Amino acid sequence: MMATPNQENQTVQYPGLNVKIEEKLMVLQLNAPKRKNALTPSMYAGITSALQEAEKSPHISIVAITGTGDFYSSGNDFGVLLGKVSDLSSTEADAQKGLTMVQNFVDTLIDFPKPIVAVLNGPAVGIAVTTLALMDAVYASEKVWLHTPFTQLGLCPEGCSSLTFPRIMGSLKASEVLLFGQKMTAVEAEKTGLITKVFPAAEAEAIIWSKLKEISQLPSKSMIHGKQLCRNIDRELLHKVNAAECAKLAECQNSEETMEAMLRWFTRRSKL
Repeated sequence: MMATPNQENQTVQYPGLNVKIEEKLMVLQLNAPKRKNALTPSMYAGITSALQEAEKSPHISIVAITGTGDFYSSGNDFGVLLGKVSDLSSTEADAQKGLTMVQNFVDTLIDFPKPIVAVLNGPAVGIAVTTLALMDAVYASEKVWLHTPFTQLGLCPEGCSSLTFPRIMGSLKASEVLLFGQKMTAVEAEKTGLITKVFPAAEAEAIIWSKLKEISQLPSKSMIHGKQLCRNIDRELLHKVNAAECAKLAECQNSEETMEAMLRWFTRRSKL
């Protein structure tokens, strides 16, 4: 369990995740730059644990998620999953365990009562993109790009994006992004409403973190009440969508089509 944040400027480390507390701001920094901050079970567990601590702590008013190095996050770490593609000992239970982990993570984001902000220091892929729509603000450097290659991997949308993306950017643009895997630049994503604000690369870090520290000093209970009023109407629906998406992902993961698509995807990437 994380230490109680009763002092300023604390840092706690989980596998692949650093948790920093700066006054009333908690920063969750994905810290696996060699893997482009690809999300592993231990990282999911660390994020979930830190959010639970932030929810209980009267000292934390806002949480920010960012990455280490050149990437925000390359999405789920498929390294283990790819190894299982040819492993006859792997079972549907193995796949379901991973999906349950993802579903619980998304449920935690849906229920988190305090403001949570994504700070995109670099590109984001897959679930690192879809969960942006569950944030209360998304700030990005102009060098950022977003990619959701679900269909190329034989998978389907996750992170409640099948609901949130059409709402935010319209059904046609959402289809281009979620079904056809069209990349978006940060500026394009800002125009669609998925990113709150894009900043020049040279100035982004200084401007964003200064802004977040300022926001963290706002009355905490007022922000919580405001978020409840904005979000509670959709909370039950978001949980249903999350469960439905994970059910469809389970169908995909157990299909031969998906196994072949993943092998093609990673074989091609290994040759680059």
